[in-house]
Amino acid sequence: MATDRGGIPPTTIQHIRDTVDIVDVVSRYVTLSKTGQNYRGLCPFHNEKTPSFTVNPTRQMFYCFGCGTGGDVFSFLMSRERFGFVEAVTELAQQVGIEIPASSFPRSSQPDRDQRKTLEQLHALASDWFQQYLHDSTQGGEALTYLLNRGLTLDTLKEFGVGYALPSWDSLTQHLLRNGAKLADLVQSGLVVPKQSSQPEDAKRDGCYDRFRARVMVPIMDLRGNVIAFGGRVLDDGTPKYLNSPETPLFNKGRCLFGLDRARDSASQRNALLIVEGYFDVLVLHQFGIHHAVAPLGTALTAEHVSLIRRFVKNVVLMFDGDAAGVKATLRTMDVFLNSGVTVKVVRLPSGEDPDSYVRGHGAEQLLELEQQACPLVEFAVEQCLAGVTQASVEERMRRVDEVLSILAKVSNPIEKEEYLKQVAERLGIRQSLLMERSPVLAARERSHISRQQSQSIPPPSRTPERKGSREEHDIVTLLVQGMLEPAQMSMLRAEDFWAPEYRRLVEISLGQVGEDGQLNVDAFLAEAGVDPDSASVAAELAVSEQHFDDCHDYFKGCMEALARRRLKTTLDGLIARLRVAEHEQRVEEVDAINAEIESLREHKAGLVV
Repeated sequence: MATDRGGIPPTTIQHIRDTVDIVDVVSRYVTLSKTGQNYRGLCPFHNEKTPSFTVNPTRQMFYCFGCGTGGDVFSFLMSRERFGFVEAVTELAQQVGIEIPASSFPRSSQPDRDQRKTLEQLHALASDWFQQYLHDSTQGGEALTYLLNRGLTLDTLKEFGVGYALPSWDSLTQHLLRNGAKLADLVQSGLVVPKQSSQPEDAKRDGCYDRFRARVMVPIMDLRGNVIAFGGRVLDDGTPKYLNSPETPLFNKGRCLFGLDRARDSASQRNALLIVEGYFDVLVLHQFGIHHAVAPLGTALTAEHVSLIRRFVKNVVLMFDGDAAGVKATLRTMDVFLNSGVTVKVVRLPSGEDPDSYVRGHGAEQLLELEQQACPLVEFAVEQCLAGVTQASVEERMRRVDEVLSILAKVSNPIEKEEYLKQVAERLGIRQSLLMERSPVLAARERSHISRQQSQSIPPPSRTPERKGSREEHDIVTLLVQGMLEPAQMSMLRAEDFWAPEYRRLVEISLGQVGEDGQLNVDAFLAEAGVDPDSASVAAELAVSEQHFDDCHDYFKGCMEALARRRLKTTLDGLIARLRVAEHEQRVEEVDAINAEIESLREHKAGLVV
């Protein structure tokens, strides 16, 4: 099964692969240290305490000896960012300044690509326009004063591209039209709104009016740093207080986290993401040096958010407002996070505080201390259910018990669940056995929901597979991957001699990369193998292997002789089986012919030399 290259020429893919340094790319996600010819670090694809993730800069391959994930720089980005192959190639091409001709992409996808590019350009123009007016003392003075009074500095505002939308009905619309934009594209971008019959006549110029007017504008970026949407806040008590861009081909609020483009590196280093409620929380925390903070975009956290988070970290800390709404928002996250593979803790902020006010009042160090003291999400939820329960009526206590048991029914770890049941029983003065009897009743209510939740979570990494190939197969393919075979040796390889499917596939790929001179193009071979779904992991494993052979020529010869003997034995076994059938059915001529063939093969096997 070949990887869909989307029409991108192999020479272009190889050029990108040769230009990109896999160590640089991987280092954005993993802290690597040099060990011999390789680099090692903790695997980004599964939890481990001892580094087993290995990168070989010479062969431009990576492999984890813990979970069996491996490949080249493209497959690394595909696994880490959940990119398709074409998307990974395009991303790396942009990073190293290599242009991929538009003709390389399928015609069916070209209109979509062109439209996305157009929308990105419109958002970039709009962002520049908004920033220009924020720093215009005549037009944006009130907005800038508002932001500065909230404790934000000019450097932070410029870093995040914060701007201001004029109160005019259509100033942005007219600006974009003057810059060559088409009205249909403006509507699709969400930056402008088609006229409605209820709007006054002066709002209908060119059939549209600006969506954002008289608001502080915060650009929302994708992971590549492109503006894909905006969030706007009014300066007074107007409604709606916050207004986000609508969903567009660029923007889906259930899949985006504000600030993740800037937080990803810091979060990966900490292996923790700090999730707060709003834009201004993120802006202020980053200003105070807390760079691993992000926020959802006016929506509850979703399973897609969890999938996005798992690309970068395995730990999340929730730091919502310390009021009742903040507690409620925290509890809403339970269903998406429980049993998702992400460990979630909760920071208890003092009542009336939010991350913005707390860090400005107490400083970054104290806020980070609160983060370190965060309690597990389940513990937080149980505590909220039991708050004040000792003074409650019997009926209220029973209702609280059911709430707690419903929460614990979602916990898959039986030891963790039993420990919580013990704590609840002690807290309420109820025998633990009674709680355990009640639990199955409530668990049945949650079972179908848990199944749906688990089906949405990313499956755990598979362990390194057992392979059926012989030691000779393994070592021959190791020599092949490491570029140690000469033309005469390449000519001896036959894919059908290899029993392990992964080894057979690698031999097939290599034979397709042999030039007229019989020499294997190792770079092209590894480039194809590194993204081949059937063999990428084993190719990567062998590429980063530090196995060496004292005499490659003689060792290869011995391995090939062993394969040849095995091939002859297989053929002989088949002939003997045929002979028995022919003898049983008394086909004399066929028996004589098979006996002659068997004798010839036995003589050949006895004197076999490769």
